[in-house]
Amino acid sequence: MKRSITLLSFLAIAFFLHAQETVTVSVGNGYSTQVYYTMADNAQTTLANNAWDLAFTTDPGDGGVFTNEAGNSGGPVVQLWLGLTWEWSDVIDPGMLEDSLYNPETDWATGAFNSVKDPLDPYDYGWGFYSPFDEKTIGVRVYALQLRNGSWKKIMIDSLVNDTYYWRFAELDGSGEVHSTVLKSDFSDSPLVYFSFTTGEYTPSPAGWDLLFTRYFAPLELNGEIVPYPSTGVLSGFGIEVAEANGVNPATVNYEDYLDSLDSHLDVIGQDWKSFNLTTFSWELDPDRVFFVKLANNELWKVFFTAFGGSGTGNISFEKTLVGMVSGVEEAGSNFTSFGVFPNPAATDLTVAVSLENAVEKLPIRLVNALGQEVWNKTVSGSAGLNVWQIELPNLPNGLYYLVGGNGNDSVSTAVRIQN
Repeated sequence: MKRSITLLSFLAIAFFLHAQETVTVSVGNGYSTQVYYTMADNAQTTLANNAWDLAFTTDPGDGGVFTNEAGNSGGPVVQLWLGLTWEWSDVIDPGMLEDSLYNPETDWATGAFNSVKDPLDPYDYGWGFYSPFDEKTIGVRVYALQLRNGSWKKIMIDSLVNDTYYWRFAELDGSGEVHSTVLKSDFSDSPLVYFSFTTGEYTPSPAGWDLLFTRYFAPLELNGEIVPYPSTGVLSGFGIEVAEANGVNPATVNYEDYLDSLDSHLDVIGQDWKSFNLTTFSWELDPDRVFFVKLANNELWKVFFTAFGGSGTGNISFEKTLVGMVSGVEEAGSNFTSFGVFPNPAATDLTVAVSLENAVEKLPIRLVNALGQEVWNKTVSGSAGLNVWQIELPNLPNGLYYLVGGNGNDSVSTAVRIQN
């Protein structure tokens, strides 16, 4: 698979290509908070680690359920176990529980509740199985959850029907049972729905962010064993791809060498860009490691970490440089050689830049929402080479959309965030 970079002149002016900027994000003293960061405008949304306990994905095709692994340095965290029973009525003995379950940090459709699924079975969601006959996912597994205050809950995700999760929780002996539901459509502007056992309320997660600075359980080698260890690091957001470049000069590294290494795993940046020196008792950063971060709108950024304050301040500093726009066109034989939009986020107007191998008399362009529903369309005439069109958008709700060019096998798309 070969990717290309598109440096269009009008985008270069608009985005100040190659301008380097130093940014500091703080997860607080004692790593007490988690920060949702947006590359384009440096926007930061900060939540306390204990603001939520569980997260449910809102994407129509997903059934991901996550635990909040962020905890203050040395403090308790939310932890999940299989209940060692298939029967909800059984009493769970914490002393009999085996290994904890963790968010795999692979994608935003697979949380701790999904981590026990069979990767070869497309109908296995971990907590339950999907039935293609009635289009329902039925829960089969019982879990035990220990909260930060040390209390326990027995949990079962009963089903996912259409866009509604049905789930319940109780004490480990079954007393105090509570049934709860969460509708994805009630939180369609956010990729996740957060639930807090402290408040008993659902809240939308931050939306539109690119990187999450947080505490999570990373696999580390200790005494010859790979064990999950609470670490402070960076996870990729929805639709983000990252490539890691090691042993390079951060100032001169060539992004083109790493475009084919872009990976959607959440922990490509992770936590190992830093290490603790037990001799000097201080944090050290890898001076020859950079990351290339491709956003959902195809912008490519170079990220180089420059400072880490540890638990004393929680400050994480890095240099970011906008490299350009990565073409979303990857298939051999496609008539599209580049496809980009500006500005992004957009409000009422959008500039579409498309490069074509051959002229097309009728080229369909359409905008679809996160549910795949078409909300706008237009047919244009495209010449060979670069085409730039100004588009006036209809009045649309804020959220994530996808601009699609072409039809069938020869089509391209890019994410567009509407923000009025």
